[in-house]
Amino acid sequence: MLPSYPEATQRAFARNLLRNTLRLRRGENVLIETWSGTLPWAVNLDLEARLIGARTLLSVKDEPAYWRSIADGGANQFARIGNHEWAALSASDAYVYLYGPEDALREERLPPAASRRAESNNHELMRVIQKYGIRSVRWDLGRTSALWARRYAVDLRSWRSELIDAAMVDPREMQHDAAWIAGRLERGQEVTVSHPNGTHLALRLAHRRAKVDDGVIDDKDVKSGNMFMIVPTGVVSVTVNELFAEGRVISNAPGVLFADEREIPISPGRWSFKGGALESFACPKGGRQLRRALGHLGNPRVPAGQLSVGLNSRISSIPLLFDQTRGAITLEMGRNAQMGGRSRGPRLMAYLGLTGGNLEVDGEPIVQGGRIVARA
Repeated sequence: MLPSYPEATQRAFARNLLRNTLRLRRGENVLIETWSGTLPWAVNLDLEARLIGARTLLSVKDEPAYWRSIADGGANQFARIGNHEWAALSASDAYVYLYGPEDALREERLPPAASRRAESNNHELMRVIQKYGIRSVRWDLGRTSALWARRYAVDLRSWRSELIDAAMVDPREMQHDAAWIAGRLERGQEVTVSHPNGTHLALRLAHRRAKVDDGVIDDKDVKSGNMFMIVPTGVVSVTVNELFAEGRVISNAPGVLFADEREIPISPGRWSFKGGALESFACPKGGRQLRRALGHLGNPRVPAGQLSVGLNSRISSIPLLFDQTRGAITLEMGRNAQMGGRSRGPRLMAYLGLTGGNLEVDGEPIVQGGRIVARA
């Protein structure tokens, strides 16, 4: 169960999310979807949206009733979404989803068919958002739990505090740096990632558009198709040339592996690349699962897929958002077609994090010692 939070904090969060991130305007329709655990936050989002002059629709899923329906009716009740819900989303200008359900362990134990149904809903959600240009955000306070805190080896209270504080950063703090970094990653040729710990990796860029999550979804983002954001945010990322990666990464931050329809934490480790793909690796946590996944897939070629630089000064240890820590450098390897790349191989992705590192584009420093190089 989530702790209670001051109403003033909830109101400040709601104002920043609606006014600065979603740029909600008078007369617009906003759909706020929540689970019972995050209902107090949703109520304040509804209030702030009304004060802006927007038209609100608040949808609530009661978690005890949800699990009771599955217990009594079977897993075929899991993730069933009716046409009326899709219709409400389609008619919205903006959409806020407060993550749930909280009982992640129970969700994990559902049959594979139920998990596949949930994944298909996610695909349909993104299709509708893209089709109708709906400015959309997801906030994950509802996914925090003692179980996941143990798995990611983070303090649960700190995790929750960062999710709130980092979501209230003024986007203007990140926009200037984001634009500059994106320009260098889009126009550059060669990238070098290094660290005193022995990391030295050479990559090549492919002149592809960078994805910028700077805390704002404006008309320009909608026009470019970048209209869904997980908050808190703050990251610039670009897919890289999938045929070139030489050197090694000695990661020093938590990572994550997505394989076998599962989300698996990865500990810091050593990763060697040759001929554009992963050659060898050693990491205490997550390595066994990665080897098993690769074996099941016939040991496919795993290329470098995406490179990112974090922007958010209030993120330091949020699981799954470690790449958005200011100055953090993250390498994604594996499938990247869903991010605009050309690797359409098996649905396997792993994210390797590096803090305190250096990143250069064509010899020009972008990040030095974990700090973004200042530009006027």
